[in-house]
Amino acid sequence: MSNWYSRSCEDCGSEMFIHEDWSNPPTLCKSCKEERRAQWYERSCDDCGSTLRIHRDWDNPPKLCKSCKERRAAKWYERSCEDCGTTLRIHRDWDNPPKLCNSCKERRAAKWYEKDCDSCGRSIRAHRDWDHPPRFCDKCKERYAPVEASCDHCEKSFVIPTGTQVQCKQKGWDLPKRCPDCRELFRHKPFKTFRETTWLGAVVFRTYNSKGQLIGESQDEVGWLGDERRVHRSPTGTKTGITRDKKDWLGNPYRETIGPDGRRKSISREKTTWLGQKYTESTGGSSDTKHRTTDAETWLGRKFRKTE
Repeated sequence: MSNWYSRSCEDCGSEMFIHEDWSNPPTLCKSCKEERRAQWYERSCDDCGSTLRIHRDWDNPPKLCKSCKERRAAKWYERSCEDCGTTLRIHRDWDNPPKLCNSCKERRAAKWYEKDCDSCGRSIRAHRDWDHPPRFCDKCKERYAPVEASCDHCEKSFVIPTGTQVQCKQKGWDLPKRCPDCRELFRHKPFKTFRETTWLGAVVFRTYNSKGQLIGESQDEVGWLGDERRVHRSPTGTKTGITRDKKDWLGNPYRETIGPDGRRKSISREKTTWLGQKYTESTGGSSDTKHRTTDAETWLGRKFRKTE
C-alpha cells in the first residue's frame, strides 16, 4: 500500500485513494463526477447543426458553434455616423444600412413637424430649417396648379400661382385679370385723372397713380349705332373697357363699365355728402371694392379728378 495515498473529493470531501503512478489523478469522487456530468446537455448549432455542449448554469448558452460565430462576425463592419461621427456596426446583408446613430436620428426627427394645409386643412410635414415651409398639400397643389393668363390691361402673359387661386376661392373673388406689373400700377393711390389734348387735338382723359405713372387713358367716342360711350385703354393701347350712361328701373342714372370679355367691371353713381359735396362712387370687381372720386386741383390750379 505504500504506492497509494488518500485525498479528499473537491466537491463533497469524501476520501479517495490515489495511486502514485496515475498521470491524471482524479479530483472528484465517482458520485460527484456523475452529478457534474448531469449538468451538461447537448443542442444543435442554429446555423450548421453541429453539436454544442451546454452547461445548465450558463446564463447565456451559445446558439452557434465557433466557426459559425466567426462566419457571422465577418458579415459585420463599422462605419461612422454622418452627423456626429460615432461608430455604427453594419451588417452586409442589410438592404438599407443606417447612416445615422440613434441619437442623431432622434435629433433629425425632432426637426420635423406637422402643419395644416392652408386650403383643405390636411396635415403637411414641414422642416424647421426650411425658410419657406409648404402652405399646401400635394392634392391642393395639383388641384390649384399655377395657370397662365393674359393681362386685361397690357395683354402680357403672367402666371397665377397656387396661393392666389386658393385665396380667391376662399374669398369668392375672381382670379386676377392683371399681371403683377399692372397690379403694382394700380396699387399706388390716389389716382389723378387730367383732361389733356393729343398732338392731333383730340381730348383724352389720362389717369396717373400717386407715383405719377400713367395707368391708362380714356376717350369719348360714338359707336356705329350712334351710342355715346367712353373707351378706356392701357398705356400700351389695349382696350380695357367701355363706359356707357344707363338708368335703373327707377329711372336713376348711373354709368356701367363693361370689360373686353363682355362682363361688367364696375358701376358708378353720382352722390352728395351731407355737407353738400358732390362725388362719384364706383363699385367693381368680384370683391365689390368701392372708390370715391372728387374734383380737385393742383397747387398750380390745374383741375383733375381724384380717385381714392
